[in-house]
Amino acid sequence: MHKTPNNQGAEAVVTNCIYFNTPAISKRRLPKRYRVHSLDSKLRLERTKIEARIMHRAKATGTNCPLVLSVDLERCELIETRLNGVKLVDYLQDKKNQKNAKRILADAGTQLAKLHLANISHGDSTTSNFMTDGKSVFIFDFGLSQFNATDEERAIDLLLFFKSVSELQFKYFIKGYAAQYGEKQTKQLISKIREIESRARYVER
Repeated sequence: MHKTPNNQGAEAVVTNCIYFNTPAISKRRLPKRYRVHSLDSKLRLERTKIEARIMHRAKATGTNCPLVLSVDLERCELIETRLNGVKLVDYLQDKKNQKNAKRILADAGTQLAKLHLANISHGDSTTSNFMTDGKSVFIFDFGLSQFNATDEERAIDLLLFFKSVSELQFKYFIKGYAAQYGEKQTKQLISKIREIESRARYVER
């Protein structure tokens, strides 16, 4: 399997690769020297297993996301299908995409709603973790995702997206979200967002 450098995040090293003639990416959690070795090994192993399970459930329940092709628990490595397109943050900054942005943002909302309906919270749902080819939207990077999502965790996902776009862009996004998740349930999450922001303002005082 040939690999080419891609990027290194706080949690893992991501590289482009070819897996049995399929364009893919490798995501490998490297050891953290500042952690006790036994604890570090356990954490990396558990996070790798959880992320693989989450991606499998997300895919199975209709969320547009990468497909897990291989899991190597010894190396704490996932091989995933490589997505085509650009990150949503870059797509929205390109003026030539303005006419299509409304539909793309609504689709981003639909995809996050599908994830939430599968009882999964993303944990880092900014426009940097959505990708689009101009037709469809995909969610990726499930490194901070969790099963058994609470309404607070769903609301935090929405809040993270809200903070990464303009107010108008969020309106397009939340319209797509509500159409999938339910108007009443979405209103409850919006109320939860206000509660979270209120707590944050109180702490800042």
